[in-house]
Amino acid sequence: MPRFIAILVLAYISVSVFSQEKQDSTVDRQNKVIKEAPESLQKLLENIKESELNKVNSTSDIEIDGLLLDETKTKSGRDFYFFFYQNWNPPANAKNYSIFIKEKPYRLTTTLIEIKINESLVFKSFLQPRNEMVKALAQQAVERTYAYLKNYEELQKQLMGEDQSGTGIF
Repeated sequence: MPRFIAILVLAYISVSVFSQEKQDSTVDRQNKVIKEAPESLQKLLENIKESELNKVNSTSDIEIDGLLLDETKTKSGRDFYFFFYQNWNPPANAKNYSIFIKEKPYRLTTTLIEIKINESLVFKSFLQPRNEMVKALAQQAVERTYAYLKNYEELQKQLMGEDQSGTGIF
């Protein structure tokens, strides 16, 4: 709807300028007099600008947060994912993250489990097919992932701080 209004405003301005040029055909083209738009038109443009800014601010909050992606391959890996998912409760202030649980085959029946949050490796361990070991490892992974997300905002501030930005001089 705001785009439609903006098109109408532009059409109104172009028609008024065109009609003004026909009336002032005797006036030099370089010596044009520019008139201000009526107050109602100015208010309409201000409202359109405000609504566009509000849309931009609200769309950044709509992003899907907290995706938990399963990239496991074996039964013990799927059991690990199940126990992790069962125990997982994200921190209240965490946003803009996705959790990837990957499994890589290793020797014999052992596999390697990795948990990444937005491309950052948070947890890595060997997984044995014993059920009680899988439960304990999943609980440990939940605790470490929770601690990472709880401090994620602080970590981002530290990475963008003055001591991390260089001048280019060695």
